[in-house]
Amino acid sequence: MTFPYDRALVTGGSDGIGLALAAELLRRGCTRVAVCGRDHDRLARAVETFRDGVLALPCDVTDPDDRARLVDTVEREWGGLDLLVNNAAVQVLGDHLAGPTPQLLRAVPDEITTNLTAPVLLTVETLPLLLRAGHAAVVNVSSGLALAPKRTAPVYCATKAALSAYTRALRYQLEDAGTRVRAVDVLLPIVDTGMTRGRGGGKISAGQAARAIADGLAGNRSEIYVGKTRLLPLLMRLAPSVPRRMLRAG
Repeated sequence: MTFPYDRALVTGGSDGIGLALAAELLRRGCTRVAVCGRDHDRLARAVETFRDGVLALPCDVTDPDDRARLVDTVEREWGGLDLLVNNAAVQVLGDHLAGPTPQLLRAVPDEITTNLTAPVLLTVETLPLLLRAGHAAVVNVSSGLALAPKRTAPVYCATKAALSAYTRALRYQLEDAGTRVRAVDVLLPIVDTGMTRGRGGGKISAGQAARAIADGLAGNRSEIYVGKTRLLPLLMRLAPSVPRRMLRAG
């Protein structure tokens, strides 16, 4: 089966799931893949693992000027875009009962901006390119925690739930307008990345997550449930207290 996309942009692409997905997209036949991230050095080291086809673009997706430069570069270099993957995210563990500490007051807006505001705005900013491409897709990487949150990361869970809701609503707009651009929601289980280092068990690798996402895109799925999250829709219908109890402690 021919992979349906060619020019791809992956945010949070300097390591973890984003970097693994970039490699997988190249393996599937994408000829142009751009990865972006905040850390210039780590981004440079990451793309050294690729021979050709990867464009490394330093970018803080929460910064409007950085996003504008990112979109302009993609349009200038490639003339358009077929696939946007909003993967960049942060997760801050914290006790909200501890009071309005300076750390918490800084962390909350950063988490919301990185996980929700930035992907929404980047989607809006790249949609003209995607619409011009014809067959294209916006992929928003969410989490099973969007359906059954854990107590230690309330803001992260809330942003992922909101991102999934945004993806569905955007899908309605794209469908009703008769476009060929798809809005794809990816719900991941716990993945072995820097974000989850030292936490949780039963993790899948970043490579496994990337392959599952690519399989879902190749199969034209609008909702991609990866690993154990495949059970969540059924459990949330039949016995919602079960997954909520299981994931509560994270």
